[in-house]
Amino acid sequence: QLAHPNVVAVFDFGTDELGPYYTMELLEGEPLHTLAPLPWTEACALLRDVCSAVALMHSRRMLHRDLSPRNVHRTREGRAKLIDFGAMAPMGPCSTIVGTPPLVPPEALLRQPLDARVDLYAIGGTLYYALTGRHAYPARDLPQLHTAWRTLPVPPSVYVPGIPTELDALVLSLLSLERMARPVNAAEVLERLSAIARL
Repeated sequence: QLAHPNVVAVFDFGTDELGPYYTMELLEGEPLHTLAPLPWTEACALLRDVCSAVALMHSRRMLHRDLSPRNVHRTREGRAKLIDFGAMAPMGPCSTIVGTPPLVPPEALLRQPLDARVDLYAIGGTLYYALTGRHAYPARDLPQLHTAWRTLPVPPSVYVPGIPTELDALVLSLLSLERMARPVNAAEVLERLSAIARL
């Protein structure tokens, strides 16, 4: 149900004597976390691809919940593929907290009902990492997040001169601890990234 050029393709699944298995397309290239920091135009292009995939998921009322630099793969052709859907869940109440700690938003930690903005927060954190090679809210585990959130992140351009102010503003809005201050949906983020980088 998630067939999309920017989503890793799964070909088959089943069980054998060793347990459940699935087969997926062979991805040649590198995960985003090994590539950062990237030129800002390339980071915009990759995250635009991610937004396209996430928009499809959200249209099905599903959340990725572990969108991170490790789960975005740049192919040899320079496109992004979103991988690892093991934490995917429907929008709404959720009893479990999952995800890469620096990319888990406050509403998930507080076990509030989740909507598209939980993934948009992670897109902001992934874009910040792609631009700077560091996390906006560094935390090695979930309990450290409360301390990390006390210091608001500086704009990416502080670390990498030349990043446009419009991109700084988009990244920081995605990383807002107040979800109502984040963009409304992935399509809006896609359009803003396209405009900023003239994609």
